Amino acid sequence: MVVKGERIAAWTLLVLSACILIPSPRPLRADVLPCSGTRLKLSVQERGRSAVECFRFSLAVSGEGADEATALQQLNRRLASVRRELKPLVQGQLVVPAPHTHKRGRASEQRYVANTGVSGHVSLGSYDRLIQAVGAMPGVRLQGMESVAAPEKEAALRQRLMTDALNQGQADAATTARAIGRSEVTLLSIDRAGAMGRPRPLRMEAVAKGFDPMEAPEPTITLRLQLEYCLS
Repeated sequence: MVVKGERIAAWTLLVLSACILIPSPRPLRADVLPCSGTRLKLSVQERGRSAVECFRFSLAVSGEGADEATALQQLNRRLASVRRELKPLVQGQLVVPAPHTHKRGRASEQRYVANTGVSGHVSLGSYDRLIQAVGAMPGVRLQGMESVAAPEKEAALRQRLMTDALNQGQADAATTARAIGRSEVTLLSIDRAGAMGRPRPLRMEAVAKGFDPMEAPEPTITLRLQLEYCLS
């Protein structure tokens, strides 16, 4: 279910004489058309939320030893355990970047530590089992968890926000046109450089205290458009 968010609109009225405009170099902005009337620039923001489909998690995995080879061997054993325990729970493939090593401790007591990360997706139904499995594995720590919307629902939400933003911009431009005695409103340009989506990460203390996945914050998308109109 998509929850409609708030709208924020701000405008700046610019009165310019007819002139020839040089196309903007910004890659996401169309060439600006000429206008013989009044130019109106609007900043429109739309925000919406979508239902949680799954969670994206990230783990930190480490190994330790008297030398680099021993630390990497322990890390590889722990990675094998992670893959074995999480394979029945995750959706898709686990992502494991190349490990890195460093020294720790004083020169006389120096040891080597090997670190890497593991990330993937888990369904709401498998969330609790994943948390329990991670907590039982030595050298494995949960780093983060964020809610993710289904791709088709996210695409539908983005399309809806775009439509709402353009409708809001057109309505605001028409209101301004009437206020200054103009009768026609023409959209000159759309700048989508500020468009973005922001999944909301879960707080780790909530996870540690027995977080209910059904109460996860919904993925939020914010769309920002810079619109320019000609009022004539």
